[in-house]
Amino acid sequence: MQKISSKVKAEITAIYDTLRGAERKAADYVLLHPQEAALHSIITESAGRAGCSEATFVRLAQKLGYNGYAQLKQMLLPAEAAFEPETLLPYGDIGRGEDSQAVLCSVFHAAARALDDTLDLLDRKVYEESLSYITRAGKILSAGAGDAYTAAYSAYLKFSRIGLRAVCPADFDVQIMEASGMKRGDVLLLISHSGSTRTLCQVAETAKAKKARIITVTNYPLSPLAKLSDCVIRTAAFTKNPCNETVAKRIPELCIIEALYISILQGREEKYAKMLAAANEELRKNKF
Repeated sequence: MQKISSKVKAEITAIYDTLRGAERKAADYVLLHPQEAALHSIITESAGRAGCSEATFVRLAQKLGYNGYAQLKQMLLPAEAAFEPETLLPYGDIGRGEDSQAVLCSVFHAAARALDDTLDLLDRKVYEESLSYITRAGKILSAGAGDAYTAAYSAYLKFSRIGLRAVCPADFDVQIMEASGMKRGDVLLLISHSGSTRTLCQVAETAKAKKARIITVTNYPLSPLAKLSDCVIRTAAFTKNPCNETVAKRIPELCIIEALYISILQGREEKYAKMLAAANEELRKNKF
């Protein structure tokens, strides 16, 4: 199978479920024949082989964030072709009876790949804009459902520790209540791998009606939550776990939150570092 850039593969996978029939044909052709598409075909040839129109390839490229198909072609191939053993593929490829070493390798490599792909895909302008909204917010409401709540709660702990006014209720009714009390300039920080959680969409709609800024950390940039958001910070964790709950999904989210927290501390305003020092001093009283 031909090697494709992990960045482009992640971008296509993130929007694949939203593509229409002809667009899927174009995406399938790019995924299966990246070298042919990048090096040997003009758009007319690619369209003919994929069984769709040239305009479909242009639409696909634009949905992926490129100016056109020519720019997409330039990004199709990886900088270097790394060998990926089948044993390192994510969890769905671990069969019954596998030894502990195979399990360890699969879990750790899935998480490492998700981090690498997320860093490669992350839009720095969106990150900086999100950072600006958070530092200027009167209140930060962070929210997540299921195990995404742990990532949302991490944001609450870190932001509170440096003096930002943050809340992170676990109960949906309380999330809605907090969102209904938001004001212009407040920030709703949502953590959702799928971007399709109904309750979080309701919280986002409530906050949006109050003119709050909405930042969503999600794997899917065309998801319902993403469409409601001012800023979408993308992750790129694609695993084959049948239960769909893997640590590889959450580690990039936690790293994004950590990066935002450190960026605030490293900023020009010294008050955040002073608040952290004061909080740490109090926390030491709870240690032996």
